[in-house]
Amino acid sequence: MPSRLPRVLSLPLLLAACSGAPPPGPAATPPAAPAAPAAGNCLASLPVTPLTTPAASLYAQDFAATPLDAAGLRCIADVWGQTRFASPQRYDAAYAPIQAAHGEDADLRWTNVDHDRVQLLRVAQGAAATTWLLRIDTGLAMEGSRYDLIFTSDAHGRLSDQMLVGVEGVMYRRDVDLRSPLQFTILEVGGRETASGPDYRAAFRIDDDGHIALDPQGSTEALDPAAISGGADANQAARGDSATSVEEVDGAPGDPEAIRRLLFSDSGVIEEVVQRQTLADGSLAMLAIGRTDAAGLVVYVLRPIATGTGGHTRYQVASLSFPEPDQALGGELGQAVWKPDKDGVSIALSMRYDIGREGGSPDSGEPQTTAVEQTLAARLQLVSGELRPASPPSP
Repeated sequence: MPSRLPRVLSLPLLLAACSGAPPPGPAATPPAAPAAPAAGNCLASLPVTPLTTPAASLYAQDFAATPLDAAGLRCIADVWGQTRFASPQRYDAAYAPIQAAHGEDADLRWTNVDHDRVQLLRVAQGAAATTWLLRIDTGLAMEGSRYDLIFTSDAHGRLSDQMLVGVEGVMYRRDVDLRSPLQFTILEVGGRETASGPDYRAAFRIDDDGHIALDPQGSTEALDPAAISGGADANQAARGDSATSVEEVDGAPGDPEAIRRLLFSDSGVIEEVVQRQTLADGSLAMLAIGRTDAAGLVVYVLRPIATGTGGHTRYQVASLSFPEPDQALGGELGQAVWKPDKDGVSIALSMRYDIGREGGSPDSGEPQTTAVEQTLAARLQLVSGELRPASPPSP
């Protein structure tokens, strides 16, 4: 029975300048713990879809993210101002002759491109910086129809760093492979039709403060989409969809009823566990586990980041779904083990699956099942805020 990505939250759930413009200032010093969105941080209040990674060739992909409305467009305009979209030349001197050869994107900026359809996806969220993918579809045909930008914002929602990673001009086409939330590869083909031009490949990395830098040790090979989406053993239930979001609920920090209303009231996910936990520094976290289909699981970790007026709490939410194995007729969750450390939390779930046997009973033909015991593992990274699949702990 195929798994499905549950509709879990009512808000979204489930990445400066080039010639003549000064680079943006350094990101703010990371706080010791996730902080509440600063006043004026309009990015924190936008309905943003997380971008599940890795994903190859982003420029050629379409995303289901809801286009920004007028308020969202005003927010992006405030964040970007008159900043020019940065080409790879800002980070790699080897790109300078290529930029000089085509020069088509030298003066692109938010204020001089059309905004027929704009989407904003969150790639990674940390304590000091958030990484975004901004997609601008102009509504024009051929060249200049789409621009993809990876940019980072600091804890106050201010632009930290950015690069134009997807664009098509008369003389070139630039695309990006997102290898992880903080690593990407630029793949550019120079020359169009009968004209010739230089190609370019380079790897880049984003640090915890949101600064983009050339990564000389990074891979410049194009990602194989088939290798990304395939290769998983369906009976291992070891890989799933992950997402992050920021959600505000009506309830005090750690209120289990508020968590139940948020996650399980109308989502189609059946509650299995809602319990209080602590991180290594003693701060509060909430672990919630729900069941989907016959034996699928979805795991949530919620960390309170602000307490508002009227008894509201803002949470940073990370989720990870474990699809049910093929032939699963049911499943039973056993022990949930929570092990925090200074960098995050390791979570191990004991699961018993009832797997249907092909052909049923050899004597009567009646359906038969086999019990399969399995440990599902996840890892919460405190810096990125992501909950990702992990290797099960050794016995």
